[in-house]
Amino acid sequence: MKGHARNLMTAPVKSVSPETPLSEIAQLLAEERIGGVPVTNAEERVLGFVSEADIMNALLAGRSLRTFAREVMSSPVHTVDEFDLTDEVMALFREHRIHHLPVVREEKLLGIITPSDVIRFLASTLPDTPRAG
Repeated sequence: MKGHARNLMTAPVKSVSPETPLSEIAQLLAEERIGGVPVTNAEERVLGFVSEADIMNALLAGRSLRTFAREVMSSPVHTVDEFDLTDEVMALFREHRIHHLPVVREEKLLGIITPSDVIRFLASTLPDTPRAG
């Protein structure tokens, strides 16, 4: 499949600071209907990632909703440059068994890619065919 990460990504992307409490992150995920969010510093560099699973694991471990993102985020985070090839992006999803890939430009957050984004891109490149149904 030809293209670059920037062809696949969703932008702009929501992010949170390391000091964002889980209560705010949970609300953001619910409102935006997303499964996770990058954690960035003031310069928009990706420091970590908080997913739905991270929040559930924290709650099951008895952590408070006042717990900060920095305490539960996954880190380091796999990222891709906006010009990385789409095949490289798909390989990272499979190789690392992840579901979110922040896209960066000069190490600053630019967008995010999920497997759904890859499927949408793939579908947009296919010739029109009759739909099953």
